[in-house]
Amino acid sequence: MTNHQEDQEKTMKSGSLSLEKERSATVEDVLDEIQHEKSWRGLIIVTLLLTTHLSTAYVINYPNFGGFIPYTSWKCLKNSTLCTERVGQYSKEYPGKSPYNSDVLCGKYKDGPAMTVKTDFAWDLTEGRSTYAIEWNIYCGTEYKGTLLSSLYFVGGFVGLLIGSFTFDTLGRRTILIPGYFVVAACMLAAAIAPNIGVMMAIRVVMGIGSYMGLSGLYVYIIENTCSRWRGLVSSYIATCWGLGTGAVLPIFGYFITSWRWLSAAGGLLMFGSALCWFIVPNSPRQLMENNNKKSAATKSLKRMAKLLGREFDADNTNLIRSKKEAVAQASYLDTLKEFIRYPELGIQVMIQMHQWVIVAFLYYGFTFSWSKLGKNIYLGYMFSGISEILAALICWFGQDMFGRRTTLVSLYLAGGASFLIALVPLSFGSQNVLTMEQLMCLIGTMTVSGAWGTNYLYVAEQSPTNQRGKISAVCSIAARLGSFAGPQASLLFTWNKTATLVFFSVLAISAGLIALRLPETRGRQSPNSAQEVQDRRRNSVERRSGLQSY
Repeated sequence: MTNHQEDQEKTMKSGSLSLEKERSATVEDVLDEIQHEKSWRGLIIVTLLLTTHLSTAYVINYPNFGGFIPYTSWKCLKNSTLCTERVGQYSKEYPGKSPYNSDVLCGKYKDGPAMTVKTDFAWDLTEGRSTYAIEWNIYCGTEYKGTLLSSLYFVGGFVGLLIGSFTFDTLGRRTILIPGYFVVAACMLAAAIAPNIGVMMAIRVVMGIGSYMGLSGLYVYIIENTCSRWRGLVSSYIATCWGLGTGAVLPIFGYFITSWRWLSAAGGLLMFGSALCWFIVPNSPRQLMENNNKKSAATKSLKRMAKLLGREFDADNTNLIRSKKEAVAQASYLDTLKEFIRYPELGIQVMIQMHQWVIVAFLYYGFTFSWSKLGKNIYLGYMFSGISEILAALICWFGQDMFGRRTTLVSLYLAGGASFLIALVPLSFGSQNVLTMEQLMCLIGTMTVSGAWGTNYLYVAEQSPTNQRGKISAVCSIAARLGSFAGPQASLLFTWNKTATLVFFSVLAISAGLIALRLPETRGRQSPNSAQEVQDRRRNSVERRSGLQSY
């Protein structure tokens, strides 16, 4: 045998060996391999990414501190003798001024004098805090302006989610969320120099657009690139970071930064720094492969993820394939919309989720923007609210992995509905009535609502097919904007009639829990990659139940 023949034989043998070593795998198969074991690197990376989630919680709840109205009775005594005397006194001292804001003279503190008539209206600010509510006359008869300012943020969120629904599944989750977060940072810095309420309202709308371009993209990106083993834990960790933003970071910043302008600037810098963390990770390999069939780009993203986690990924001997073999061509946006008609189970599940997201958003933000009316200390109110959200995340982690997603979701809604009814019991605890049954049950209700929303997020990520996941997440979040827009107005409902408001909240929570019984169980199952898989899973589930009943 000549040397040339020997070289050819060696080449053929080595080629056959390499072919034997090469294996076919989906993106989810590779993710399961490189994330099979716990990784401290993975925890650090997820934590860095979630600093934007923490910052978003700060941004959304900022008006509760920046626009805080420093009185505790929440009553404007327009018809009282005291009110009449003050209006008369003001009219005598300033006959040329219009009494358009004479309502301010009728506000009062429980713990101190309401105000004194000087060259203008002066509050008794014992804490030395400045708020735009006082600076721009947003109190008593004009308090609706403050709730409108909070609600307009979610109008912008609606627009941001529309942008996301068209772009998350085509351009990519990370590509859209990064500029969204930078928009939020710029808006928070701009809000620090806002000259009036009109400019602030416009800024909050733009801020909402950026926030929800990032918020939905963040959750979809993290969950779809987490193996099924750790999704419940990671979902709970996401909720924990939100609770830290609401109950720790914002109250601490608010306590030490007494100027509402500097408090806004601090939020902008926090968001800017956290947005930079997203340059660490690559684009979603699952979205690249399943939606766009970009094998080379998906492989590079997986190699980078494996390197970040300190794992090995043999890309040279891995033939990356799509989970659905017949889906070769990238579907158009119109084609994906037609799937909701072609596969009715997908549409039914989305409608159920949209219904639940409207309710859970209304309940969540109804309490978030009302804590200062359910307690005397705004810092303690939001601190306990944050603690309840963290506890909810821990309960969800245990419940989702132990009892399943559906059982946990239904239980949380029903428990929340019950707690709102128990809150009507007129009991107080402590020698000085430090804690009332109303406050305790509302905290528990907030905890269950927060846990239910976190479970809804996980449900959408796990039950939605990959080519629809970004779109469905955006659609559900759009539905939630209806509830979140109305939620801040609940602070006015609490002023009107607390009993009727709590009963209304209870009915909403219980109805959401009962409807959730129709959803499928997703614990321990790989996420579907096509609408056909969603339909097949429903059919198989019905057939199994029918077989058991006949047996």
